[in-house]
Amino acid sequence: MICSKCKQPILTKKPLTANMSKVLKWITTYINENKGISPSFDEIKDGVGFNNKSEVSRYILSLKERGHLTKEDYKPRTIQLL
Repeated sequence: MICSKCKQPILTKKPLTANMSKVLKWITTYINENKGISPSFDEIKDGVGFNNKSEVSRYILSLKERGHLTKEDYKPRTIQLL
């Protein structure tokens, strides 16, 4: 099935690890508190307490693959919750 809004495949949501849940909850809170604007990788890194942006990238990719969010490649602040 394809999302009519973003034209990407809709994936079945799979269970999350504790850290994935922590990242997703932080992103959700940020978006809700900032009128729909998604956080930057630096903001996620600092907010969740990671040491570098590669950790953020890895978790964003995992959440995307598990069907919890989308993000356009090479574009900042394009995280959207599903």
